[in-house]
Amino acid sequence: MYNPISTYRIQFHKQFDFQDADNLVAYFDKLGIGTLYASPIFEAVKGSAHGYDGINPHAINPEIGTRKELDKLHNKLKKVQIGWLQDIVPNHLAYDTSNPWLADVLEKGQQSPFSCYFDINWLSSEPLMVPFLGTDLNTALKNNVIEIVFINGRFYFNVYEQNYPVNLSAYSKILRTVSVDIQSILHRLLKDTPELRDNENEFSSWDSFITDLSNASSNSKEKDHIHSCLKRINNSEKLLSELLHEQTYQLCHWQRTHKEINYRRFFTVNGLICLNIQDKKVFDAYHQTIFELLREGVFQGLRIDHVDGLYDPVEYLERLRKAAGKETYIVVEKILEHDEVIPRNWPVEGATGYSFLATVNNLLTYNKSEKQFADFYRSISRDKDSLAQQIKSRKKFILCQRMAGELENLFCDLKHALVSLNIEMSQIDSFKLKEVIGAFLIEFPVYRFYGRQMPLPSDEAAAVADIFDEIIHSHAELREAAALLQKFLLEDTGNGNDTFDQRMLHFYRRMMQISGPLMAKGVEDTLMYSYNRFIGHNEVGDSLEVFGISISEWHDKMRDRMAHHPLTMNTTSTHDTKRGEDVRARLNVVTEIPEIWFQNVTAFRKMNNDLKINSSPDLNDEYSIYLTLLGMYPMPGEPDDDVSERLQEYIPKALREAKTHSNWTNPEEDYEDKVSDFTLSLLDKSRPFWKAFTELHSKISDFGIINSISQLILKCTSPGIPDIYQGTELWDLSLVDPDNRRPVNYRLRICLLDELQQLSSKEPEGLWENLWEERYNGKIKLRLTRTLMQYRRANPDLFMSGEYLPLKVNGEYKNSVVAFIRQYGEKWLLVAVPLFMAKLCNADRDKILSFDWKDTEIILPGHAPRTWQSILKPDSTLDAVGAVGLNTLYSNTLPIVLYEGG
Repeated sequence: MYNPISTYRIQFHKQFDFQDADNLVAYFDKLGIGTLYASPIFEAVKGSAHGYDGINPHAINPEIGTRKELDKLHNKLKKVQIGWLQDIVPNHLAYDTSNPWLADVLEKGQQSPFSCYFDINWLSSEPLMVPFLGTDLNTALKNNVIEIVFINGRFYFNVYEQNYPVNLSAYSKILRTVSVDIQSILHRLLKDTPELRDNENEFSSWDSFITDLSNASSNSKEKDHIHSCLKRINNSEKLLSELLHEQTYQLCHWQRTHKEINYRRFFTVNGLICLNIQDKKVFDAYHQTIFELLREGVFQGLRIDHVDGLYDPVEYLERLRKAAGKETYIVVEKILEHDEVIPRNWPVEGATGYSFLATVNNLLTYNKSEKQFADFYRSISRDKDSLAQQIKSRKKFILCQRMAGELENLFCDLKHALVSLNIEMSQIDSFKLKEVIGAFLIEFPVYRFYGRQMPLPSDEAAAVADIFDEIIHSHAELREAAALLQKFLLEDTGNGNDTFDQRMLHFYRRMMQISGPLMAKGVEDTLMYSYNRFIGHNEVGDSLEVFGISISEWHDKMRDRMAHHPLTMNTTSTHDTKRGEDVRARLNVVTEIPEIWFQNVTAFRKMNNDLKINSSPDLNDEYSIYLTLLGMYPMPGEPDDDVSERLQEYIPKALREAKTHSNWTNPEEDYEDKVSDFTLSLLDKSRPFWKAFTELHSKISDFGIINSISQLILKCTSPGIPDIYQGTELWDLSLVDPDNRRPVNYRLRICLLDELQQLSSKEPEGLWENLWEERYNGKIKLRLTRTLMQYRRANPDLFMSGEYLPLKVNGEYKNSVVAFIRQYGEKWLLVAVPLFMAKLCNADRDKILSFDWKDTEIILPGHAPRTWQSILKPDSTLDAVGAVGLNTLYSNTLPIVLYEGG
């Protein structure tokens, strides 16, 4: 099995290509990175900033490089023993006419050999929806938004720079719009127009026809005729409309998908159409080039995007493992709820690290202040429902207002299954039954379940029954319908009716494919922008319902990771996180000092009341703004010239995602402008607020740095593979995308790393103390990252196979230290980091390095080595048996312990 050791995430796009990465290989090597972790590199829509909108999985994206440049980069990485983990997207491709498979489907409909590649409801009586118009079709025609064009022998409908192919059967009609000269080449071509059937020879005949038509158009006479036909059609709303209605697809308003849809999309993104990757033919076609690059050694690992969107994740992963081989490192992007684990039967090394992000974030949250935060938030929030009720209401909004079409499709799947039981739908309250399907999805507690047969496995059936119990308990009007659907799923299956079982399994799997997007859109992309009790936990993978965990719970989770997925990923920032890792680390400080925080918020509100216009922003948004500004504002003394621009970009997005005062469908720009103006006015350094804010910011920033250092050490020494998101080797005070996808200043990072190497060789004594003195420039984080990465690279077995041994801590501050040992053979690593330093120091940052830990001590295992050497200070050794005091370990230096024994 390939061991990545550590990963460094790169976002490839037009402004950062293979050559840019090639220029950084020496830097990655000096940093100690084990594996380059690449965003999707296959051809995507023009100008893609992320690559998840792929159009051709068989071609390298020309905007980021060529195959030759990829090989050059791979060989350069290989020389310094850096591997490659590739992010792939088997769930969907871009709904774009530059997608060759989809373009063929649009042209030929079900007769296309690629019609089975996409998750399209071909049984629908409606043509395939193309939901990209800004108005309804009739209005678009009146406004001349659509015109027919001729390009390289083919006719297209041109709409917003997209060229939608015209059905081949319409060519004769188009070319006869104006009388054809019987002496012309076109007349002879039209006499022999081939028919289109499910026949390769007919497809070949059409290819020849298109070639002949293209050649004929080079003749001025034929060219003029084609131009005349197009002109007449484009000048006739009637003719253009008739042609459009003859297609196998239908152009329509983008908002129509709120209520109906006949293809599966990624979440609620119309522009991403899902694949039938469960079809072996589609699986093989999609992965063809991916497997070639694996066989050739370019890739050593694969990261599977949105595994929960697949029809049968288990089957997919088993196929992938068989094809990729047992040595390939495979991880899945999987959002886990607080106590959820990856299914043990999945043939993967783990997930992409969101669960670690949530766990370490909660470890750094002082959970005893939860009531104070809840009480304060209750006093300013207009929504008095419980959090559980708010989660359900947001999911219901998304399902009924944005995904009603998906719900209708599910109901059709259920009706199809019930035919197998000879049930007459007229005997059933269809409206209530569809409501129950919706209620089931709304009540669903996790992203999805993974049952692969009917009847469902007993544990899964019990979990499904619990959901129905909740529906029956909380929705009296749905009791009868809920009991009926429960009966269909759990009692009527497994009774010998194989057709019914298969259809119900299909219905169930379809529900599972929707439950994840509903959770994501309802909670992550809605409630996490409107429920602001403590925004530090409003994060992908984290939970609004959890406010901190105990040290023992941390240890339990780490032991479970070591036992089941020792090579799972540990991440703290990604391209999808809503706040950078150091924003969250800083925000966690306020949970330690709630009295100080709420006193400041109360003062802030009074100071800034004059900035409000018509009570905008409301108290909820205002509170979020204070937390956001506190978390994202640069370190004290560091440049802040881009803050206003970043906030202006962030505020409208956050308000639209919250869907309270604005939304993406109908933006309320007046409210957005008022909130933006209010926020930018806070940056006025002449106002009283600024003095109060900067005093708090400076006080909290130092404790945030301690949290960040602890977070980094835990990420790199706990079970799992640490992932460094691009640029976060320095302070990461980013907000949600596009803020966290800003260009990374690698020239600065290279210079700082070189400077650090020179300092460590010239002045090894006092290095860390000096770095603390200039901590705001981020060099201390860069140095620590390099130290940890290099140590991991030198000791791969320790972290892949080494035991995780929690250590007992005694003394007055025993609940403020996390300590453990990693041990493999004769190699031992002692790790201890502090928790809640702001609380311990009474928010006095001058006490951080000199804090008196009194009688607090770490209890070492009886068989542990006696002599230990510091990894941070190689000249520093420790002689310890049985127990060692924190004052001895820290002794006026950084309150972190990294000692090697053996």
